[in-house]
Amino acid sequence: MASYMNLSIEQDVINSLNLLCENTISGPAGLGFLSFVGFSAFDDIHPSGLVRHPNILPVLAVVESSDCCYMFQPKAPYTLENIMHYSPEALCSDWHIRFFIYQIMSALAYLHDFGVHHGNLKPSTILMSDSLWPYLSISDISHVKQNRGFGGPEGSILNSCCAEEDCSSRSIFASFNLPSSLDWSSHFKRWWTGELSNYEYLLVLNKLAGRRWGDPAFHPVMPWVIDFTVRPDENSDIGWRDLTKSKWRLAKGDEQLDFTYSSSDVPYHVSDECLSELAVCSYKARRLSKTILRSAVRSVYEPNEYPSSMQRLYQWTPDECIPEFYSDPWIFVSLHSEMSNLALPSWVTSSEEFICLHRDALESDRVSQQLHHWIDITFGYKLAGEASVEAKNVMLPPSDPSRPKSIGRRQLFTKPHPKRLISTPHSAYHNKVESCARCQRKGSNSTTDVLLNDCNPPNMFSQVDYLEEFEQATLFMELQHHLNPIYSYSNTAACCCSSVKYLKRQFSDQEVLQPDSVLSVVPDFDFGSYLECFESDDSSSIGYQELLRWKQRSCSVIEHHANDIFSIGCILAEIYLHRPLFDASLLAAYKETGMLPGALHELPVHVRLLVESCIQRQWERRPCSKHLLESPYFPPSVRSAYMFLAPLQLLCTSGDRLKYVTKLASEGTLKAMGEFAAEVCAPYCLPFVSSSRLDVDTESCLRLLKEFLKCLSVQAAKKHILPIIQKILQVPEYSHLKVSLLQDSFVRELWKKLGKQTYIEKVHPLVIANLHNSPNKITASSASIVLIGSSEELGIPITVHQTVLPLIHSFGKGLCDDGIETLVRIGGLLGESFIVKQILPLLRNVIHFCIDSSKVTKPEPQQSWNSFALIDGLSALEGLVSVLPVKAVLRELLQGPSLSSYKDSYADPFGP
Repeated sequence: MASYMNLSIEQDVINSLNLLCENTISGPAGLGFLSFVGFSAFDDIHPSGLVRHPNILPVLAVVESSDCCYMFQPKAPYTLENIMHYSPEALCSDWHIRFFIYQIMSALAYLHDFGVHHGNLKPSTILMSDSLWPYLSISDISHVKQNRGFGGPEGSILNSCCAEEDCSSRSIFASFNLPSSLDWSSHFKRWWTGELSNYEYLLVLNKLAGRRWGDPAFHPVMPWVIDFTVRPDENSDIGWRDLTKSKWRLAKGDEQLDFTYSSSDVPYHVSDECLSELAVCSYKARRLSKTILRSAVRSVYEPNEYPSSMQRLYQWTPDECIPEFYSDPWIFVSLHSEMSNLALPSWVTSSEEFICLHRDALESDRVSQQLHHWIDITFGYKLAGEASVEAKNVMLPPSDPSRPKSIGRRQLFTKPHPKRLISTPHSAYHNKVESCARCQRKGSNSTTDVLLNDCNPPNMFSQVDYLEEFEQATLFMELQHHLNPIYSYSNTAACCCSSVKYLKRQFSDQEVLQPDSVLSVVPDFDFGSYLECFESDDSSSIGYQELLRWKQRSCSVIEHHANDIFSIGCILAEIYLHRPLFDASLLAAYKETGMLPGALHELPVHVRLLVESCIQRQWERRPCSKHLLESPYFPPSVRSAYMFLAPLQLLCTSGDRLKYVTKLASEGTLKAMGEFAAEVCAPYCLPFVSSSRLDVDTESCLRLLKEFLKCLSVQAAKKHILPIIQKILQVPEYSHLKVSLLQDSFVRELWKKLGKQTYIEKVHPLVIANLHNSPNKITASSASIVLIGSSEELGIPITVHQTVLPLIHSFGKGLCDDGIETLVRIGGLLGESFIVKQILPLLRNVIHFCIDSSKVTKPEPQQSWNSFALIDGLSALEGLVSVLPVKAVLRELLQGPSLSSYKDSYADPFGP
């Protein structure tokens, strides 16, 4: 992997792009890259396949074993599904949505060009980086998953209660994950009629809400159902938890929650997740490494501070339970010698017995008749609106809704969840027959007989009651079609490769990794023609007739590729609608009658036309991927921004990417793309500046900052440029870039863009900070020049409060000679009156304070500060002597207490 990263052909691509200004490109790889990111001059060049598309997730290595292949890829922090569920405002504008879809379409066109279709396009398979750059993964392509052995071995099974091969939940727990696509309605029916256990149905809801195994910050959640004080007994009310209230509410109390809600600027009851990372790691402390515990719980590992028993754990936590306490006997056993096992209640003799009894409590009739209340609070309608206020379940909203998130509370249901009709019999969910007394009993109860023989409902329900319950459950299912989304027109699994194939041949490592020789660029190419691609004008609005004409020209020639386009249409509609376009019933009706879903009428006109084109029933009438890229739906700025940013996703050094983007920006591409496109590009480009550590990159960093300062709006500059400058100035070590930023010319450009007030509040204090705490001499000198140069433009009042006072307050705190020289030179620049009326009174107060303080016995640090502050104050006075007549200095100084009584002890340091 390290060898591949060091010799990657993608490094050659960026090198060749950096040679564009010389009208040469290093090998065909660079030509191919430009062709599939949109440079029309190279449309006739077919990609070699050796260069990765910038929206295809890199494959760092593939390791083959006897039964499968392991694919190593960078971890993507988000999926489109995450963004749509937990931070939909991250795709903050119509332009951003178009830019996102354009990138996916570009990657899809790349695959289709090789005769390969994706076959598995949906929000959960579109990966996204921290900057929301989307990727398609090779491992998600249907052909790879079906025919190339990628995926977990079949033996990787996690059962619901125990590791038995005949477990009824085998399909749910395969590979430690629920299936990626769940039919919620069928699971709900089985749960409602008692065929599916409470435990299994709750895991289905966890999966739909996005919760996942292996992520402590978003672990599957289960309800606590008993308080562990007594053995659970359905005939007694003692020891059972109230499922109509959240665990947070039970732990905090209504009075505290009411006070929080009424006293907060933004009213809320619940400040944290129903299951936090802290709680999960505390629950599993016996099985987790100390490194994880120090990171998630406390930096200082103290085993005795973790709850020692199940009862204490329940009383301590305001969070809900985890599935392991219903399924895993090993969770109580400590791996750490200094931490005791988690103590079990006195009414059990082993962890296996506890798991059986705890699971029985979860599946009991008492819990089954109340579980719908807990579902309403955790996944349902009590997460929003008036119902959340009444349930004291209002969540604290995020501080920045536009910030991408991969976790959060997803509301699955908007109506009350139906109550369960029948409980699951014990023998149907418990598989460890030999260790369970209940499983040893012969015969089956009446409920089991009813389920197995598909008879009428039990006698406890009258026919009328049953029909009412059935009607409510059916109506509830009809309202939840968004939980069963469909993104593929064809349900049949087909081979991914079309009839258009390219001959395979073996490449040696040397051939793949060998840098190509330098080739001449086509004669009619020059750097100017490349720069023209970035010119964009979005001022003209999209005409409906223009889109209609484009739609009429749409056609596809390969059915599998057209099915990918259908998926794109569904995804695009869902981004705008915030709910899926199709479920099984809607798609079946569309196939049969051609009636489009009514939700299409909620889309903007231009979006609706594009979606309708993508989801045509006749696959031949859907646009091909390249034709879709040419749609008027994508404005010129989208194409130019994509061409600008695509090379930055190559696997290469940040220095090479910085060099490339600086070259383009310096040639006026940012200005040509427009202010909005430049703002979109900023988060991808400016991090190269803040992460640069090499002096050779300083010039590029400074040029890039200046170009963005010219092109960004004031608000965008404050958002993207200001934090980077602050970060650089705050670093205590010397850097050539910091000194360059402290040049007077750059500071004036920054001042002009941000405005005086922002500069004074956000930048000026950091300039002063570079004059104390043993700064580098060059850095301090540069900061001094900036402060002196700005004093006249700031004016006397601001200079006194924002420059002179902070410098004087730095006396005794490591202020360097340049800091004192700055004070003196500002005084000399603003004149004798300024020194006499502004600086000298402040110096006099500091000196007299130091003298008076020294007469009182104080701790050594305070005494040292007095001494050094006095030295700094008198050094400043010494400098001012050269500016003012001596009489003026003495007159101002001697207005306070005499120094004669103190001069003897400080005669040597201060001199005559």
